[in-house]
Amino acid sequence: MIPRTPVRRAAAVLAVLALGLAGCTATSTRAAGSSDGSGVIGVALPSTTDAGWEHAGEAVASELRDRGYRVDLEYAADDARTQASQVQNMLTKGVDAVIVAPLSAEELAAPAELADEDGVPVALLGRGLAVSGAGFAAVVEPEELGRAQAQALLDALDAGQGADATDPTPAPGTETPESAAPESAAPETVAPDDVGPTSPAGPVELTVLAGAADDAWEQRRHAASIEALTPAVDEGRLVIASGATWDEAAVDADPLDVSDAAEKRVRNAVAEADARGETAGRTAFLALGDDVTRGVVTALTTDPPVSETASPTPSPSPAAERSTPTAERPDPIVVVSGADVGTVRALEQGTLTATVFADTRDLAAPIADAVEALLDEREPESDGTEIPGSTDVPAVAVGPQTVRADDITRVLLDTGWMTPEELSG
Repeated sequence: MIPRTPVRRAAAVLAVLALGLAGCTATSTRAAGSSDGSGVIGVALPSTTDAGWEHAGEAVASELRDRGYRVDLEYAADDARTQASQVQNMLTKGVDAVIVAPLSAEELAAPAELADEDGVPVALLGRGLAVSGAGFAAVVEPEELGRAQAQALLDALDAGQGADATDPTPAPGTETPESAAPESAAPETVAPDDVGPTSPAGPVELTVLAGAADDAWEQRRHAASIEALTPAVDEGRLVIASGATWDEAAVDADPLDVSDAAEKRVRNAVAEADARGETAGRTAFLALGDDVTRGVVTALTTDPPVSETASPTPSPSPAAERSTPTAERPDPIVVVSGADVGTVRALEQGTLTATVFADTRDLAAPIADAVEALLDEREPESDGTEIPGSTDVPAVAVGPQTVRADDITRVLLDTGWMTPEELSG
């Protein structure tokens, strides 16, 4: 533990106070404490926009309350500075431990230092970033998500199917294809005009879309997915038209603008393919991230916005125009992530080929076990998972699941992730 000194503490306090002033307007707070337990646990999560984080918050709070703790559950509206301010406020209120799904390790540095000085345990949830002083991490590994998404796309290539058909293959695991070389470099992006005429049996033109440019966690997902896809590129089955590198794939610098930016990029890609007609061949989209997925789904299921100079007569939606695949160019392969209601509806309706998600409710028990261990000054149990930059932090991981239309009932409805009424709208 870092020795407590007045100078160090004063500097840290000034830093977190500045964060609090900058981020105080974007917070979404839920005071969830109700039981007269043995302490108060602060839980700081990114946003209620993602179903995964909302389910995680509910599950973690319920698990902690069942063990006699009171819970201060807060969401940061996907703003890293707001999250840092929330953690600082939890410490000021005297919580006994903090659970945080870190949006930025850098922004959390100052409040993490205060927690360390005050002897308040910090445990990471969902996103494994190198947060100073963290004593445990229950995470979803982005590399596993990326490999699973890449595998779902490769399975669709092998089956020769787009979003309009049902994939008969069983849900894949998360392993990298056998032919993938662990040290493969990212394949070179090829401009669509350089591909030449293709057919449904020819190479598929893939657009890879990822989240905010400075998101280190999502960057790891992207690297793993590209590595898994590289053999298909080398074999000539796949051409990455956009997004082979992280700089190309990241759709925006601002996390709050990712969905809109992804929507625009997909609309542009669809328009370009439509303009090229039969020579465009078959297309595919790989959406790495739930916020990216929301933009992709919007682009493929709704009409584009009408600009001020546009004709007042509405045009058919891109999805409607491509609802009937042709021999020249079938519907695109679309592999996304997450299990928000809108995403699952699009999967059920055939717009999407597959989605990959991790059931964040499975993180609740191990994170609660770890908090109890840390408060008792015991080392939490680990399954050998390593957090890059913090390899000495005990950690456990929850694996992803690949969901196709036929899997919705078994994976999402029967488990209570969502209700039939929510799905039907």
